[in-house]
Amino acid sequence: MNKIKALYDVVKAMKGKEAFNGTLTVQVHKDETPLLLLRNEFEKNLLTGHTKAKINTELDYEGKVAKHESNTEFTIPHSGENHHHRHHEFIRHLHPAHATGRGGLKGKLSKLAFALSILTALQTEEQEGKTIISLNAKDLPEDTKTLLREKVSRADACQRHGHGFLKEFVTIEHFDFAASMFINKLFEVEKAVITLVGTQKDEQNVPHDLTIRAELSLSAK
Repeated sequence: MNKIKALYDVVKAMKGKEAFNGTLTVQVHKDETPLLLLRNEFEKNLLTGHTKAKINTELDYEGKVAKHESNTEFTIPHSGENHHHRHHEFIRHLHPAHATGRGGLKGKLSKLAFALSILTALQTEEQEGKTIISLNAKDLPEDTKTLLREKVSRADACQRHGHGFLKEFVTIEHFDFAASMFINKLFEVEKAVITLVGTQKDEQNVPHDLTIRAELSLSAK
């Protein structure tokens, strides 16, 4: 299937949904040691803005183990003004040209080239009645990989004084990643998986392997 047509059909199908049930699972390993396990089971009604979530977290960092479970329920009323603002913000993030003119034409063209390189690198395949759209770092051009590393480095600079555990995420070097989205025959996203693998040096300059895996399972109504 043509990947642009597949993406269009997915967006068209998903924007017509009224509610989503899903589970988000995030696992972080340093070498062979699990650092974090997060599981978020949620229900979201797009018409009423009502959201329910059950979140379980297990953290094992620097000899300290913490487990936490929470249930939350809230409603953010839908309004035309808020919807317009969220839509504008969403479009602004998807299309940097809608943002302020910082960076000039060259900066905007660079962002456009970045987006097009991502689109070009996308792969589609049919498997057991599902369409899989995937992206692998190895398929990206070198300039796009360099830009991604720069973004990570900037995040590192912003988080240098943050919590020690957060620094685990922003000091990754030589990282590789893969992302896959599984789509059913109705063009609904059933699952999305992102895996990031990289190396990280501790205070003694000893390298460690860091693996982050996030999986989102969705059921739309």
